[in-house]
Amino acid sequence: MAKEFHQKLNLSFYSFNPELPISKFNMKIFLSTCLSLFLSNFLTAQTKTLGDWATFHREADNLCKKSKYEDAVTLYKQVIKGRLPFQGNRHRDVGVAWNNLGVALYYLGENEQAQEAYEKGKKILLPAVGANHPDIFSIETNLAFIQESKNNFKKAENSFRDLLQKQLPIIGANHSGLADCYEGLALSLEGLEKHDEALKHLEKALQIRESNFGEVHTDVGATHAAMSIIYLNKAEFDKANIHDKKGREILSSTKGIYKPNLNPVSRLKPGPAELLKAKNKDLRIP
Repeated sequence: MAKEFHQKLNLSFYSFNPELPISKFNMKIFLSTCLSLFLSNFLTAQTKTLGDWATFHREADNLCKKSKYEDAVTLYKQVIKGRLPFQGNRHRDVGVAWNNLGVALYYLGENEQAQEAYEKGKKILLPAVGANHPDIFSIETNLAFIQESKNNFKKAENSFRDLLQKQLPIIGANHSGLADCYEGLALSLEGLEKHDEALKHLEKALQIRESNFGEVHTDVGATHAAMSIIYLNKAEFDKANIHDKKGREILSSTKGIYKPNLNPVSRLKPGPAELLKAKNKDLRIP
C-alpha cells in the first residue's frame, strides 16, 4: 500500500518541486491528496460486509473440495480476520472457519498447524454450541485423525471409540459422522496390525456411506481404497484387487484424486498413513 501511495503521490504532485519554496497552493494540494488517499483506502477496507465474508467462506470451502488447499488456506485466514470485527471471537461461524482451515492444512500435510487450527476452533465452538453438537464431534474426529497421522495409533483408537460412544445416542446409527469414526478406528487398528477388526469397522463405514450417499461417492471410494490396502497387508490379493478396482472407478469419477499406480496392486504394501491420502472429511457449514 505504501508503494501504491507514493506512486499516486508522485503523479499528483507533478507541480511540486522540493527545491522551490512550498507555496500554500502546493501544500493545500498535498494535504488534500493525502486525505483522499487515506479515505479511499479506509473505505475500501470497510466496504466488505458480513455477507461478503460469508460468500468468501463458501468460496474457500469450494476450493478445499476441489483440492486447491493452498488457495483455501489463504482465503480461510482472510475470512477469519474479516469475520472477527462483525462476530467476535466467540461466534460459531468463526469456530467453523478455524475447523475448515485445519482441514485444508491437514491435506497439505501441515499437521501441527492443522491441530492448532482445530484446537482454536474447538475452544470457540464449545461455549457456542455445547459439547454434544455435531460441530464438536466433527472437530474431535479431525483431532483424532491428527493423532493417527502422527502414528499415535493407540491414542487415536481410544479417541475414536470414545467418539462413537458419545455420538451414537445423539445422532443415530446411520449418521455419516459415525462412518468417519468407524473409518478412523479401522485405520488406527490397522496401524496396530489388527487387520480383521479393522476390516469389520470399515464394513460398517461402507454400509453407512452407501446408505447415505449411494455407491458412487468420494467417501465410498475412499472406504474401498482403505479395504484394499488392509487386504494387501493380509496377503489376500484377490480381495485387495476387487476393492482397489472399485475405489479407483469411484474416486476417478468423483474427484479424480486416486492416482493410477503403475505397479501391480498385489505387490504393494503401503503403510497405514497412505490411507489418509484418500480420506475426504466433511467441512462444517456455518
